[in-house]
Amino acid sequence: MNNEKNSALLAVIDGLGFSRSRSKQVIDAAWDELDASDRELIESAVERIGHDSLWAKSLLYPVQSEALESDTPTREALTSIVDLQTCRGFLNDELLERIDSLVEDIADKQRYVPWASGARNLWALRNAHLSIPTSASGIWAGYEDLVPAVQGNSETGHQQIGNTELAPQLPLEITNSINSGEFFENPALNETISKAKENGATINFCFLLSGVGGGDGRVHSAWNHLEALLKLLFDRHQISPGKVQMQAILDGRDSAVNSSIVAENGSGDFLGQLQSLLGKYEAETSLAWVVGRSTAMDRDYREEAARTDFDLLTGKTGEPVTDFAGVRAIVAATHASGKTDQDIPPIAITRADGSAPKISKNDAFIDINFRSDRQRSKIGSLAGARGFLESEGRSRGREWDGSWIDHGLDLDICAIAEYHPIFEAEFGVNVAFHTEAHSANFLAQWPETVGDDEYTLIAESVKSSHMGYFFRGRREEPTANANEVRFITPSHGDEDGVKSDTDFYLHPGMRAPEVTRDVLQAVQSDTSRLICCNIAAPDMVGHLLPARYEEAKVAYRAAADSLVEMAVAAQQAGRYMVITSDHGNIEDDTSAHSVNDVLTTIIRPDNAIAAVGIPVFQARLFDVAPTVLELIGADFSRKPADASGDAARFVGRPLVATE
Repeated sequence: MNNEKNSALLAVIDGLGFSRSRSKQVIDAAWDELDASDRELIESAVERIGHDSLWAKSLLYPVQSEALESDTPTREALTSIVDLQTCRGFLNDELLERIDSLVEDIADKQRYVPWASGARNLWALRNAHLSIPTSASGIWAGYEDLVPAVQGNSETGHQQIGNTELAPQLPLEITNSINSGEFFENPALNETISKAKENGATINFCFLLSGVGGGDGRVHSAWNHLEALLKLLFDRHQISPGKVQMQAILDGRDSAVNSSIVAENGSGDFLGQLQSLLGKYEAETSLAWVVGRSTAMDRDYREEAARTDFDLLTGKTGEPVTDFAGVRAIVAATHASGKTDQDIPPIAITRADGSAPKISKNDAFIDINFRSDRQRSKIGSLAGARGFLESEGRSRGREWDGSWIDHGLDLDICAIAEYHPIFEAEFGVNVAFHTEAHSANFLAQWPETVGDDEYTLIAESVKSSHMGYFFRGRREEPTANANEVRFITPSHGDEDGVKSDTDFYLHPGMRAPEVTRDVLQAVQSDTSRLICCNIAAPDMVGHLLPARYEEAKVAYRAAADSLVEMAVAAQQAGRYMVITSDHGNIEDDTSAHSVNDVLTTIIRPDNAIAAVGIPVFQARLFDVAPTVLELIGADFSRKPADASGDAARFVGRPLVATE
């Protein structure tokens, strides 16, 4: 254990993964296009240290750790990296330039953003320091063990990074309750449904239309949760379909951009799947509203989005259609105009009497999307939480009118998860599955493991909850006696042309310069033992792929420039630095998150390579917090009492060994 009192900088780059399969395709193509003379020079260098021509392709990788297979034994991995560095040392600068330029050119042709971006400064930083592939999806992100694995995402990624053991996620708890039958006995859900049935009220609910399997969303919603709710409504409670109104929110962000109506690779056509599912209960007419998630799930508290969503639900807006076919026609026409699922405008499916569907006074409303940050505007609007929404908007530089929130609908609202404590405490929202704070969160443990030393959190507003609520282990406020400082820069807004998440391509670097400025100021002031920051651009612009490919490269370079600038400042100040990412995204040329690994890089202030403290060269996100604690000399000795056998796999450990 290192008992010296050190300081560190932790940088979380949102959505910066790497793809072994796509990078291999780039390398294979580049190898085939090399001049024969250059290939001979490379093979000759490789032979000098006893490797064959097949291994020689590894020399073309811009980031050496990315050439490794997953779960490579540490000794073998380190030997391979040293061999790569040695071999490249045998090659002259002109040949290395031809190799790097060729790889970038092929990557650009194949639209592999991490290498097409030409961010050689970041590659050099990764190669000069210990960089370890890191699992960031599936069971390692706290989800069900599915094939394909559930994508990683910003919410769980930040929770895992801040935890010293695996932080289980709510979707797994809900799924387990469905499998055990406990879901159908849930007091909050049953109370809301029974009360509405008794009073003859309509039961309205919303669901993000994706998440059938691990590879097509499941970031905010899970299809089996929808199936369970419909079973509860129509089978267990025998609710008439005429007394149920559903808002289908289209994804196109964590699933394919047109997946609401297009099936591909065994996934998608979610509207078709919904029609079949409702058809089982002769309830196709229960679909009342359809809208893209940019409107219905805005998390940056844009009043225009919140009000448009509210107006749709209350019958004041929406393109009228009569059935699923009408919905599909509008969606297809919107796609043809260049927009994706997440920007589908409000659609209202008229009722049998030709009237627009609407929520009425004393109705019930159930929200079965489990991730909290994107449900707060909706539930706040429906619950009449005007002060809360105005305050959240103001904190992001947005002034709300808010008068429309004083609607007096007096709805009986049930949320499948705890979106914000204020909704239950002050507005009577029922919560089906409460969200418990993670006890193993390293910031929650800060007073006892570190003491009264200060730590700082820095982000832009679109990721404020991630470098706050989620990073603190699902806590709205710092734990008692924690000395926290926080800087949040407002993200680009209406005045910059950014009216929704799909407009961030207009400023593809986003607020990386401002976040970097805040980090450098915090480093210079030297009052914080630990500085933590988030760079959002690779994730937010990555969600706009494949349409915004050029902008995605700019976003990647902006993140790279920020990281390198931070690293220089940290080393000059004698700080350790840890770079990691919450999940993959920008590397797959799709709008969705990925199941790919990310890289965790550990930079020592003395430029020495940190000694690896794990037997297999594969990290998990919940190894990051123990690593940071080890680097700063904090007492990381807490282990779960049952950390033996299989459970030990889910206990974090320092990635480095210090003396």
